[in-house]
Amino acid sequence: DMMPAMATSRCLLTVLLLSSGGGMRYTEAAVGAGEEPLDVAFDGPPGWRMVDRFAGFRYEAQGSVVSVGYSEAAAVKAEALGCFGWAQSTARGSVVGEARCAKSVAPVMKEWLEQGNPESRVDSVTFKDYENTKIKLHFSHFKILPEERETCFRDPPHQCAEFQEPNGGSSGAPTGSRAPDEL
Repeated sequence: DMMPAMATSRCLLTVLLLSSGGGMRYTEAAVGAGEEPLDVAFDGPPGWRMVDRFAGFRYEAQGSVVSVGYSEAAAVKAEALGCFGWAQSTARGSVVGEARCAKSVAPVMKEWLEQGNPESRVDSVTFKDYENTKIKLHFSHFKILPEERETCFRDPPHQCAEFQEPNGGSSGAPTGSRAPDEL
């Protein structure tokens, strides 16, 4: 039986390294049983880690942003910048969404979300930056989610009602039953 031997043996990972001369080479790194694998978001040489190259964030836009093409225009802007993610009009009269972009263009996307399209009036946008850059719902492009879907989060922006404290703050602990798509 090979399984016990495999469980205790070291695994070899093939890693692509780019040399300063522009060439590429492959090398192998051993990871033994009980050792933590690399966390691609935080581990690795500076400049190559996910947190050095990407930015992921959640947003909620308030104002006249529903039924005026704000989400659709956001999707067009995101695609033009090479971002992926999603947007959704909410029963609260806001637009909530997430985006993951190259770190160099994330500020451009955020600025666009604050300005909106000509038909919208954006009063405010609340952002939450994700430390590990990973958004909660992944799509290969920027998707408009249907309004019928109930989406909310444990923390602001767009926090589920059961996680809000009576004074409007955030407790992080549920006060009721789980929302349909709590993230």
